[in-house]
Amino acid sequence: MSTKKKILQAALVLFNEGNTQMATTNHIAKAINISPGNLHYHYNNREEIIRVLYKQMRKEMSLPVEALPKTILELNKHQEDLLNILWEYRFFYKELLFLFSRDADLEKMYVEDNLKHRQRVIKSVESFIENGEIELINGQKIDYIADSILMITQFYFSYLKTLGKDIDKNSVKESIDYVNGVFRPYLTKKAIQNLKLD
Repeated sequence: MSTKKKILQAALVLFNEGNTQMATTNHIAKAINISPGNLHYHYNNREEIIRVLYKQMRKEMSLPVEALPKTILELNKHQEDLLNILWEYRFFYKELLFLFSRDADLEKMYVEDNLKHRQRVIKSVESFIENGEIELINGQKIDYIADSILMITQFYFSYLKTLGKDIDKNSVKESIDYVNGVFRPYLTKKAIQNLKLD
């Protein structure tokens, strides 16, 4: 494994175990027995390491348009994959707004990616409507469903912290259960049968 990859791997472990404030570049270098100078040869600072980790995470999470879930069963399968990715990079969503406050470049990158991600979520919801799995009535909007999903996946960890609760792998599963709950009022009989909810 290259030194650059070792640095990223060590940083991810330290960020997840504590937080990004506690894990300095000196701590990261010590964890893999290299000098701080060697680390800074590869990465200018901790913020650059976090940006690279974010790009890795986003790449693992994102699906090309043609691979987006077209049924709720496909969405559930994708969410199982997301569960593992969210847990692997759990520090990021736990500290999201704090990380933005320290790094305007990260915030700009995230906002651009998130707007694209929102459009992909909307496209999936449109597919669920087209195949007869969800039904919107009385002016209900796709945007409401998409935004509810994004708020849950991006801020559920922060919400748990406000309740004084620890974050563990079950917390990730809970967030996905809440996402499924967003769809529940709109499911058609077809979807309920497919999901074996009746």
